[in-house]
Amino acid sequence: MKDIKYDSSEDNILNHCSLLKSNSLLNIKYCPYKDNPLNTSGCSLTNGVNDDTTKSKEISNTVNALDALGFLLRRKRNIQITHQGLLFAKTEYNSIEMLKIIRNAVSGYGMFIGFLAQIKLLGKNSFDTNEITLGYPNSNEKILYEGNTIIISGGSESDSNTRTKSCLLAWGISCGFFIPENLDDDSYNADTSYQVVTRTYTLAKKRNLRKYKVTNFPDHLFTGNHIVKKPLDYNNLTKNTGALRENNQAKIRELTLKVEPKIKNRRYAIIYALNKAYLEKSTLDFDSLINFLNDYPELFIVNQETFEDVMYSELNIAFMVGTPFSVSDNNELKPLVGVDMVEVSLGAPIGLINAMKKFNI
Repeated sequence: MKDIKYDSSEDNILNHCSLLKSNSLLNIKYCPYKDNPLNTSGCSLTNGVNDDTTKSKEISNTVNALDALGFLLRRKRNIQITHQGLLFAKTEYNSIEMLKIIRNAVSGYGMFIGFLAQIKLLGKNSFDTNEITLGYPNSNEKILYEGNTIIISGGSESDSNTRTKSCLLAWGISCGFFIPENLDDDSYNADTSYQVVTRTYTLAKKRNLRKYKVTNFPDHLFTGNHIVKKPLDYNNLTKNTGALRENNQAKIRELTLKVEPKIKNRRYAIIYALNKAYLEKSTLDFDSLINFLNDYPELFIVNQETFEDVMYSELNIAFMVGTPFSVSDNNELKPLVGVDMVEVSLGAPIGLINAMKKFNI
């Protein structure tokens, strides 16, 4: 990943960026997202090779986003550009061809599909961003540990959810799936280069518009034939628990790390069951899944007394991973898309995979 970071002594990202601002006094061009033109980190997407490791989050986030869109393939420390990535890099940004590339890319990303599904399930022609929830579920699961009752930290924080939602909104705006109400124009149609006409807003340092109009929504993704190519994998079914180091969270971190495999396992089970129901063109009786998991307490159960309630609170992981669902009249779950379970299973223990193969709809 270091090869991608800004390095002033090498051919770098600033030599290929059309967004740079100019400073006539210093006679330099610099990243528009840097307040200081002389900032040695160079680019806000990557930061620089000389920055300390605490500032490496940007490059990781950028690579992860490009991997999610299918433009890069990231496997641990190895990063490769894909065929779609080359096409994206070589295509004129202002063209209709680029719009098609972007739309195709986001349609393969699980979290974006879950995001779109929430908008679809609202059943309205407009929405407020507050109506869309995103993030790892907070089950508020309690466990007695060294004489103290501790709440396991398996969910996302609100600031993280806000950043993620802002990114997904920008992608959807660029695709023309929806648009801020005060940016809409009656002349726009399905072939409008939305990535161009909305560019000023999507590239702004702050994007805080909340009211959106649904425009060219991709309903075809939810007609029964769509498989998500880039869902979250097993290792990403929980947030980065290792970051719980501050504000007296040491015990929470220690306990959460201890039970994290079971949290991942039960979330994996939800995805597996929903995908199985989708492939079999059926619905999922969630209680039957819970009963099945009860037979494998060593894999799934942290606290038997609250397990059923916790499982229902975990259901929203489906929208994070890319297996969104609607609820039928008889309270069964109807999956809206399928996922590539090979991707979801990356990092999953073989015992978990073998156990779930025994589950029947």
